[in-house]
Amino acid sequence: MPLIKRQHHQGFQLITAETEYASVTVIPELGARLLSLRDLRSGREWLWRPDGPLRLWRNQPGDPFSLGTFVGADECLPTIAPCTWQDRELPDHGEAWNQPWTLDEAALDAGCIKTSLALPRSPFHFCRTLTLENGVLRLDYALQSVGSTPEAWLWAWHPLITLEAGDRLSVPCDATSLRVETARHPNAARGEWWPWPEPKPGVRLDKLELGGSGDSYLKAFAGPLQEGWARLENPSSDACLTLRWDAARLPYLGLWLTRGGYQGWHHVALEPTNLPADSLADGVRENSPPPLAPGATVCWWLELTVGAAGERGRMGSLKEGR
Repeated sequence: MPLIKRQHHQGFQLITAETEYASVTVIPELGARLLSLRDLRSGREWLWRPDGPLRLWRNQPGDPFSLGTFVGADECLPTIAPCTWQDRELPDHGEAWNQPWTLDEAALDAGCIKTSLALPRSPFHFCRTLTLENGVLRLDYALQSVGSTPEAWLWAWHPLITLEAGDRLSVPCDATSLRVETARHPNAARGEWWPWPEPKPGVRLDKLELGGSGDSYLKAFAGPLQEGWARLENPSSDACLTLRWDAARLPYLGLWLTRGGYQGWHHVALEPTNLPADSLADGVRENSPPPLAPGATVCWWLELTVGAAGERGRMGSLKEGR
């Protein structure tokens, strides 16, 4: 069982689970965001934050995500882009990222960080249970419909991940192309398809390069995928982060990459999702997913493994990306 620590920073409670291999820190009051995921053997911090001292603050419901802290990993539900759905105005990056979640103290005593939330606008109850064993972080999710009519939903994990020189990205072999949501330098229209891993001269997505202009970004989707996994590794430092997820529930992978194009920042986000769109309205119109019936619950999971690249053979039968 991991060691559980409590501390406070700028008035917010931080909950940390730690083993000899890794540590993870959660802020229940700020959307249950993951503040940190650190490999304690290599010392690499995998979750990104802006330079300078850590600053935390509480956002108001309906605030655009651009007013948030941009720290670590958020939960996007039931949309990413703001949209109107069922006469509800759904806010930027959804309803979960800027809300205080309830912390389950009994689960904490058992070594789990379990948090839950009733969405303020949409009729859903959302629960996440986080467990850490050695260098494997597992997140188990349950989404329950509490309304009186069937409800569509879009969920995406939104982890901002640090980049270091020499990092490489691998994806499943069936991720042969990406559908662009938005791109800058090189520019692309929504719906354009980019082949993986080199869609244009000078653009190498497996090397996390967008052409070297210094003001580029990309959001795109791969899928549907038969296998849910992606891997970031660095041959020079031997650091490795492997993300696995429930591809039956989450058949798509969103890729956000900024190379100076958004506020001058450099980071990547690997975003498993059930719909290949940023807007719930677009996702339903373009994909016609089955809605969640009243009272029904849907469950899914994610796993993140931190460790040296040379150890990945012990993680399971993951296939190499292209």
